[in-house]
Amino acid sequence: MSAFSKLSIVIPVGPGDNTWQNLLTALMLLGLDIEIILSACQAQPENFDLPDNVLWLQTAQGRARQLNAGAAKASRSVIWFLHADTRFTAGVIEAMQSYIEKDELSMGYFNLKFADDGPEQTRLNAWAANIRSRYFGLPFGDQGFVISKAIFEQLTGFDETVSIGEDLDFVVRVKARGITLQELPAALLTSARRYQQHGWLATTIRHVFLTWCLTRQAKRRLVYS
Repeated sequence: MSAFSKLSIVIPVGPGDNTWQNLLTALMLLGLDIEIILSACQAQPENFDLPDNVLWLQTAQGRARQLNAGAAKASRSVIWFLHADTRFTAGVIEAMQSYIEKDELSMGYFNLKFADDGPEQTRLNAWAANIRSRYFGLPFGDQGFVISKAIFEQLTGFDETVSIGEDLDFVVRVKARGITLQELPAALLTSARRYQQHGWLATTIRHVFLTWCLTRQAKRRLVYS
């Protein structure tokens, strides 16, 4: 029995999104030991047969709701939250396997790397994101949070009242409980299309400002909860 028999993967699927199909193809290369839950705010596409270890779960819209609904259905002891447009780089699978085998009481996350579908300057954004994660303890959801289901439930999951920044809110609560954030030695690849569509500088400034605001709001909620 492989380490992946302990793993449930939860993937939120947004309206009209089909990027999960490429991710699912990659995940199936890991074999049938893993449990995969596609938590979608839409019906399963017609004429699309899912493998036996993949569940299509139709939920209410909202990423926090979708993540929580998927986690509630997870039957394994470790949950890995992945964005639908995530791609793997070398070493991701080995790093995940090692993390599971050690039975870590922490929350793991991966380094971030942008795909080549956006401006070259996104290399700077990836570098800054990894610095932010490593030295300030603020990884984002596209870095693939992995955590035991027991700890996730103790934290009551993602806050469904948070319309944006549910990942930062969750990280703030993880740290407040004294749970270690562990950087895993590999990178997840994510799309840089938004930098291409909205402009690199404008998108970067917006993300920096939102990170600052959302982190402050998460800490304030924690104080008054």
